[in-house]
Formats: sequence, C-alpha cells, structure tokens
Amino acid sequence: MGGDYISIAEAAQRCGLHRNTIQRLLREGRLVGFKEHHSGQFRWWVSVRSLEEYTNPWTGFLMDRPGPKMYLTKRDKPKPDE
Repeated sequence: MGGDYISIAEAAQRCGLHRNTIQRLLREGRLVGFKEHHSGQFRWWVSVRSLEEYTNPWTGFLMDRPGPKMYLTKRDKPKPDE
C-alpha cells in the first residue's frame, strides 16, 4: 500500500483511538480513506496525513470539544520582578 495509507489496526495503534472509532470517522468523512475488496472482505485503508491532522493536539478534533485546553497554556511563565 505504500506509506500514504495504513490499515485501521495500525492507525489505532499509532493514535490510541479504538478501531471502531476510526472506522466511524472514515464513514463520517472526518478521516480520508478508502475500502478495498480483498479475499472476499472489504478492508479500510486510512490516510496517514488525515490521521495526523485529526489527532494533532493544536488543530485536531480536541479543538471542537468543550472544556479547557490545558495543552494550550503557556509553559514559560514570566518571572515576577524582584
């Protein structure tokens, strides 16, 4: 398949999402991929680029979720003047 597309199992291992979640995201069109007929079964292949964009902590799916974005806080706080 090359380096551009990976199986659902490998995508789940890379990003930590469940296989069923990745399959649902593919059906909803949130992830890019395609189905391939192989040995009497259909298998999904997931675009590596779309998976990385979706799971990116700065621009990915977490930005659409309610609640605080702890990872967006500044790490280096300015020191108070002495």
